[in-house]
Amino acid sequence: MAYDPLKDPDTFKSFDVHKDQAEHASEASSSSKPRPYAPTWRVSEPKSVAVPITSDEIEQFKRRSRNPLRDDTQEFQLPVRRKRQDSETGDSSMVAMHYNQRREVGRDAREYSPIIPLKRFNNWIKSALIAMYAHSSGTRGKGGRVLDLGCGKGGDLRKWDRQRPAHMVMIDLATISVEQAQDRYKEGNYRWPADFFTFDCFRRPLQDVVPMALLEPKFDTVTMQFCLHYGWDTEESARTMLSNVSKWLRPGGTFIGTIPDEETLFARLDAQPEVTDLSFGNENYRIEFEERHESGEKPFGNKYRFWLEDAVDDVPEYVVDWATFERLAKEYGMQLIYKARFDQILSDGYANKNLRQLLERMQVIDPNMAAAGIVTPAMPPAMWEACSMYMDTDSTALYLGFAFERIVTDDDP
Repeated sequence: MAYDPLKDPDTFKSFDVHKDQAEHASEASSSSKPRPYAPTWRVSEPKSVAVPITSDEIEQFKRRSRNPLRDDTQEFQLPVRRKRQDSETGDSSMVAMHYNQRREVGRDAREYSPIIPLKRFNNWIKSALIAMYAHSSGTRGKGGRVLDLGCGKGGDLRKWDRQRPAHMVMIDLATISVEQAQDRYKEGNYRWPADFFTFDCFRRPLQDVVPMALLEPKFDTVTMQFCLHYGWDTEESARTMLSNVSKWLRPGGTFIGTIPDEETLFARLDAQPEVTDLSFGNENYRIEFEERHESGEKPFGNKYRFWLEDAVDDVPEYVVDWATFERLAKEYGMQLIYKARFDQILSDGYANKNLRQLLERMQVIDPNMAAAGIVTPAMPPAMWEACSMYMDTDSTALYLGFAFERIVTDDDP
């Protein structure tokens, strides 16, 4: 039966509170050890025991009470900061976290993006590179095998579907992005097989993660769209990536991709009025360098942060030194067959009937300007600057596309 103090006859006996307190005070002074708070005159059943606050708790309260307006803050009052991550994995983790946190909104909702004209243009650029330089193996009787490094959420699945691939292996360092790519693949009801993996191709060999049964026969095309610049921090990272591409790309196969153009990056940075100005951009995009270097001075690790409205949230990237990139690619058995900035790719693609029709269907170009013989994207100037830079009267694209062909080397069987 539960204890009821109202039915206890001892509850209402008279007692001298002051006398009782004095007795307990005397007992406390005679004892060297602190005792829990437990008065004998209480009428309710104890549910917990109060204990003195600890020294750690006192320090915690001190940290919480730090006044940010004071300049005499003591060291222990400063917030505890997380240790800086190792540079070899820190930026990769940051990039993965960024893309993992970006919400998948669906195809219909993407049409309402504030930069939808820019996204359409970039998608057409990738379609053009795929159409012009994705090689198929005629000996297999159907489309070629494709390795997509940096596949993201699978936004290029439909582009590759037009090429009727025999098989695709899709890899990205962002786990959630890979899961979303798998969902897109399943929802698309594609008639060709695809396998998905999560890992960083700049840090580890493919064969560490991808089963050999999926790496053989070698791929006809390797694609890296808008991602190669994330891993250009060290020569070791670049060589690991190029080894992954070259080792599993068949002779005659192609390596295609898109990256920021270093010449345009440096030209735009040099155009700033003060040498201490390390950033440029507008309401749609912004680029901020950590420090200023001349072209070729720092072939690896030349870091900047990039923000693009509704797409990229201040993510670290690296300038891809083109001369170094081409030299290393040749060292790994790949020779350059195409390099063009986006404005030139637009011009080249417009000369192709199929790609010109795709431009019109995707509403990429201004039809009135095209009728007058001027091929230009249908987007505001500030948005076009996010993929091109205006220097005087010339339009110089911020991004470029490339294609390398795998040549036969002494190491090939």
